[in-house]
Amino acid sequence: MKTAGFVIQPRLDFDNLRDKMLYQHFMESANYSESEHCNIGELITSITSLKNNTGWGYGVIRGILRRLEDQGLIKVQTRSQKRGIKITIIDYARLQSLKNYEKINKENDKPLTKHEQTKNKEKNKEKNPKRPSTSPVKACHKKTNNKENDKPLTNKKQTTNKENRNTITAFITSLNSINSNITLKDYLASSNAKSMNLSSDDDVKTFVDFALRTNALPSGVSSKVLAAYIDCIRLTRQTCTISANLLANLFERMSRYSVDQLNYALWIHVDQHDDKKEQYTLGILRNTNDPEARRGLIKLKNKNGGVGIEIDSNNDEKYDYGF
Repeated sequence: MKTAGFVIQPRLDFDNLRDKMLYQHFMESANYSESEHCNIGELITSITSLKNNTGWGYGVIRGILRRLEDQGLIKVQTRSQKRGIKITIIDYARLQSLKNYEKINKENDKPLTKHEQTKNKEKNKEKNPKRPSTSPVKACHKKTNNKENDKPLTNKKQTTNKENRNTITAFITSLNSINSNITLKDYLASSNAKSMNLSSDDDVKTFVDFALRTNALPSGVSSKVLAAYIDCIRLTRQTCTISANLLANLFERMSRYSVDQLNYALWIHVDQHDDKKEQYTLGILRNTNDPEARRGLIKLKNKNGGVGIEIDSNNDEKYDYGF
């Protein structure tokens, strides 16, 4: 095997081994010189490609990308009207410069000053604090804690609380009960929720549960597949957010199809077309009838080892599709 130069892999802290493996893959695959489509430290790939090459699921891949972004290690951009995603390694040039590591090694070899030694001692004390002599019950009633609780909220904290109240998750959880006779669109129209966006896994899961309880889609649609689908099309946006109102309108158009058609279209979109937007799903629905959808679901499940279950009165085999 021919060698093609080398790449520096910095020692970084990762949440788990998969994060580290994917980051190192990005570092190795990133451009070391400018090309037509990428600058230095950038690469083009797709979630489908990463899934096929690693054997990990879409949810796993998307979770890794989010964590690496949150840690400030990479930046992920969906390519406009093109397939795939562009990944930028943050500080790529600095991380690939040997001179920077020489400086770090020299600094590490220097003996600690008295000031640095004192700081280290203080840090060790913080990491291994002595057990309090007071009992847990007494500790709960310390005056310092009460003083902290009695302090008025700063502008920053007040703003954060307001933002938390104005999320789609906060709106849904604030409802005392959910009336299945009231449509999803009516619920959203009755408050500011119509203009709210879904921007996290929690938002997606909460919204899916809410939508199914308001019968926005036929009974039997998989909440697991629906959540994966919404997360998928959410990530096709540059902002990685999607409007609650847009989803309500989309569900209204989807509701005319059968459960098998919906489960098949959502699953096939997530499994094979994760870089496409919701219009592609509607195309799948228009071009797939009920028997085709059922056969397609069985094939999708059999890829991972499906298990047939009971046979109904029509002698049609019911199938556990894995959700």
